[in-house]
Order: sequence, then structure tokens, then C-alpha cells
Amino acid sequence: MTQEQISEHIIAKEKEWMEAWIMKDEHVFNILLSDDFLLSSARGHFMTKKEWISGAMGAYTCESFDWKEIRVRVYGNTAVVNALAKQRAKVGESDWSGRFMLTDVWVLQNNEWRVVARQGTGPLPVEE
Repeated sequence: MTQEQISEHIIAKEKEWMEAWIMKDEHVFNILLSDDFLLSSARGHFMTKKEWISGAMGAYTCESFDWKEIRVRVYGNTAVVNALAKQRAKVGESDWSGRFMLTDVWVLQNNEWRVVARQGTGPLPVEE
């Protein structure tokens, strides 16, 4: 694959992941998230793959997730994604909606791209 093809593939995987979050599709999570996945959340917590999936299948609910901008840089078997997204989401009754900056790291493992890390920043100030 060329770098452009890899970038397009990674963007499709990013969208598949967040669509799976909306649909609560645990099967997709298990395919896309590496076993050593670690989230550095915008709320100041670390979450392993198991913890993230547990939250996504439980108290974390997402009504919509809109990608505003996605940039992918490929370094061999690693791809770094920097993105701006807007979500409508809740954790229990707490509103977690807003705009967020995301940095994801994808690694080619056994011929499959899997996300190994996500760093979330936000919510950001309201757009002007």
C-alpha cells in the first residue's frame, strides 16, 4: 500500500471505530483495539482496552460523532492520527458533549492495523 492508501485506510478505521461506539458493537472494538491499547482521556484518566470496552458497552453512550478534520502521517508500520471531532455523548447522566482534539497511534500487527493509543483533549471552547 502507498502512504496515501494507508492514510485512507486508517481514516476509514477511525470512522468505523466511532460508528461502533455509537452502535455499541463490541465485536468491532475487539478487532480494532490492540490488546495493549491505552487511552489517556480528556478527563485525566488512563483506560485499558478492557476498561474502555466496558465503559463503551455500559455507561458511556454516544449519540453522534462528527469528524471535523483528520490528518494521518505514516511512518512504516505506524500511523499517527491528529483529529478534531465533535461529539454528543454522556457518561451516565453527565454530559460529555463538545469538540475534542484526538491523537491516535495505529500499528500494523499481524497484517492488520490496530489502534494502540488515544490521547483526548477537551472539550474545547465553543466555536465562534
